[in-house]
Amino acid sequence: MQPSKHLDPDPGGPATPVKTAAARSLALAALLALLWFLLTGGAASSWIVGVPVIASALLLVRQVESTMAPWHLDPAGVLRFAGYFVRESVRGGIDVAGRVSARQPRVAPGLVHYRWRLPAGSPARALFVLCISLLPGTLVAAVGKHELLIHALDATAPVADELAALEQRVAGLFALRLPAPEVADA
Repeated sequence: MQPSKHLDPDPGGPATPVKTAAARSLALAALLALLWFLLTGGAASSWIVGVPVIASALLLVRQVESTMAPWHLDPAGVLRFAGYFVRESVRGGIDVAGRVSARQPRVAPGLVHYRWRLPAGSPARALFVLCISLLPGTLVAAVGKHELLIHALDATAPVADELAALEQRVAGLFALRLPAPEVADA
């Protein structure tokens, strides 16, 4: 008997990209629906807005995924990054609060250029940019193809070193190897 063209001849085999993407979309839809349910207290009338919002989010995710390079997370990198993220968030909050609430604010604002090493078009770059503000007194002012412009509350601090450490943690999260940082000319 010939296998049907519509049936998977090896249902126990590895998942194909189509199956994986469909399962991921279904899981994301379920997660978004659960989140909507929790945020609205389960109000039935909220689904008039919730269904289009969830559908729009799913379309946006699909569009973003289609433009990104393939990637995966390293489980050990996730754990290391989670600890680093919590520690640096607390440290950054305490540092900034101390600087601006002192009788004599300890600030030396300025701009810092940082040449990034993460691959272009990768989700690691996007996460790196989003996480920069967790470092003490830093904010992304501009994003370029080869470098970032960072506004620092204290430009005399080792901002570039902290950015390099964060970039290395993000790379570890995505199991990426970075080239050595470029040394600035003296």
